[in-house]
Amino acid sequence: MSFGNGNLRSPEQRVVVTGMGINTVIGDSLATYCRSLMAGQSGITRWKNMDQRIVSAIGGDLSDFDVDEHVARVGSTYPQDLIQSARKLLRATPLSGRLTAMAALQAFVESGLHEAPNLDHARVAHVLAGHNLCSDYIVENTKTHTDEPEFIDPLFGLMSLDTDVLSVTSELLNLRGPSFTVGGACASGNLAILAALDLLRSGRADVALVSGGAVDLDPVILQGWTILEALTFKSFNDRPDKASRPFDRLREGFVPSEGAGVLVLETMSHAQRRGAPIQAEILGASSMSDACRLTKPNEDGQVRAMRAALSDARVNPEQVDYVNAHATSTPLGDAVEVAALKTALGSRAHEIPVNSTKSLLGHCLTAAGVVEMVATVVQLREGFVHATINQEEKDPELDLDFVPNQSREYKGKIAISNSFGFGGLNSCVVVASAA
Repeated sequence: MSFGNGNLRSPEQRVVVTGMGINTVIGDSLATYCRSLMAGQSGITRWKNMDQRIVSAIGGDLSDFDVDEHVARVGSTYPQDLIQSARKLLRATPLSGRLTAMAALQAFVESGLHEAPNLDHARVAHVLAGHNLCSDYIVENTKTHTDEPEFIDPLFGLMSLDTDVLSVTSELLNLRGPSFTVGGACASGNLAILAALDLLRSGRADVALVSGGAVDLDPVILQGWTILEALTFKSFNDRPDKASRPFDRLREGFVPSEGAGVLVLETMSHAQRRGAPIQAEILGASSMSDACRLTKPNEDGQVRAMRAALSDARVNPEQVDYVNAHATSTPLGDAVEVAALKTALGSRAHEIPVNSTKSLLGHCLTAAGVVEMVATVVQLREGFVHATINQEEKDPELDLDFVPNQSREYKGKIAISNSFGFGGLNSCVVVASAA
């Protein structure tokens, strides 16, 4: 396949990354996130405040996130007016909204939009990746309602909705353009990037904030995933940092994690006019369905998603330098993705690094695509690939370069990032370094 060069698009059609924000168990700033990626540091622990009856006892736990503590750690560059607004807006906001809004504030400030003199806020879009984001908040209020209906949260009817996570960030940053949520299970993050890409290419917006909304995890959904045998629960409850082990022979299921990631995307022409810092370029993206409701991954659907994204990006498989894999640490899922990579990329799949950010921070669910795109851009920008940790027993059927246990220097230009969701929802984004 030959697709030519993505740079043949006009500056109005090219889409660049000008800001990023992160809020995860391995870092709540780009600097700490980058250091943790380089160090191969796991953020998985036992749950701190979870119902002890659940079978899977480990995850990426941010249940004790505090806005003031976060500002004290990483908020030295945040404008005081936005800090005060965040404190007021987020005081009573459930966990998902707090995690997501503070990651969005990071990205907005890094992009310089907070001081752009002629910014048309009606041309700034906001696309939120995620659904069922406030599930623990709903579960807790349901418990209250069972005994004392009149004592549920007075704002429950508003704050239980995913759109509240969208709107609290939009109010904080005065985002007045097209604004909506995108739900696609674990593919949601990439689907939101694709939706923003389409908004910018179509001319409906000049800037698009893409928020990977954090999922406030609850014991009911964790128990449900355990019953499906999607989660790890048999071998690593007492060794949390060893539990997420994509591609390793002992992998047994994914490790759920709370976390948010945010990208500021702009048309190249808009970014250049305001002198914005360009971090990377989104060359293309795609979404493909398996037409199946089950959790079983499908090689054909994954191959079609990768090929469609490369076609949209006008990139040949031979030009791909790195893959941030979906790689959730499930026995079947990892094997199917490796087979799909070999088919989609041909011999190139054996020549380039393929790593899993989930090995370090677990699976951020609907935010995963955005969280992992931030990791991908950071690696392209800083010239390294992070380790896929817990590679202790090689699976003889998985034979790509998974960057086992040790990060390395690496200069890549073009990368793909995969996200595949329950129900046969396959997505892929192609990104290039700014250099």
